[in-house]
Amino acid sequence: MPESWLASFPGVREHEPLEAHSWYRIGGRARYFLEVSDDSVLPELIERLQRDGIGLLVIGAGSNTLFAAAEQPGLTMKLATESCVMQEGSVKVAAGMLMPRLAADSAKEGRAGLEFGAGVPGTVGGSLFGNAGAFGREVKDCLSAVTILTPRGERQVLSNSECRFGYRDSAFKSERAGSVILEASFNTSSDLPERIRERIKQVQKHRRATQPIEKRSLGSTFKNPPGDSAGRLIEASGLKGRRVGGAEVSQKHANFIVNLGGATADDVLALMAEMRERVRERFGIELEPEVRIVGAT
Repeated sequence: MPESWLASFPGVREHEPLEAHSWYRIGGRARYFLEVSDDSVLPELIERLQRDGIGLLVIGAGSNTLFAAAEQPGLTMKLATESCVMQEGSVKVAAGMLMPRLAADSAKEGRAGLEFGAGVPGTVGGSLFGNAGAFGREVKDCLSAVTILTPRGERQVLSNSECRFGYRDSAFKSERAGSVILEASFNTSSDLPERIRERIKQVQKHRRATQPIEKRSLGSTFKNPPGDSAGRLIEASGLKGRRVGGAEVSQKHANFIVNLGGATADDVLALMAEMRERVRERFGIELEPEVRIVGAT
């Protein structure tokens, strides 16, 4: 088999349970799995995967991804890189760092502009992939540049405009699919650390008040349609509290599906299908998933 060499690649594990790498605690297995804390190994690895036609799935915190396959083929690679360099007017950070930690570390250094990251539970790389945002601010609003590896293992630096950000969208989902995000530079301004921390507390307070963070979810299930709220449409369709297996439409926010314990990917997908169908029937609106679904047939 062309992928057999992966079994002996340093750090690679076979048949890795993905449940352990999902905030949702749902997932099958990864045929081959590699956690990367030093991205210097990646150019040669990525190039060989491309040459041998082996699929690559890159994940971060698993906070927005539903692993739906019994076994994910190819290589599943978890980026756990966490370097961070604070500079005057900018912050350069590795793709594996969590956004809340980036917000907190920036605050300590008096770097403002990334406070919204306290409300984004994913990594920097995942946040760039989906142009994540919270409480009126998105990644695109502060990104200066991003460094990637192309599918051929070539290092490139992209500007903000080259990332083609849209609402929960980016070029990394389309023409840049297959690229691996290595690091990002964000524009920041100066402020007193205590003032930045106070704004972070407000973000966290609002998130606790409006989202079911006490239970496991993948964040917003669907994107908000233009001029409306997915949560409002789902609630108006009478689905708040609807359960399929161990998955439930949150009683706190109808655009969240929470894992009450023992939920499966099939439970979640069935509930999503019902939510879309009911909203379509009642309002004539087609909801578009915001969660990342991998491995569904």
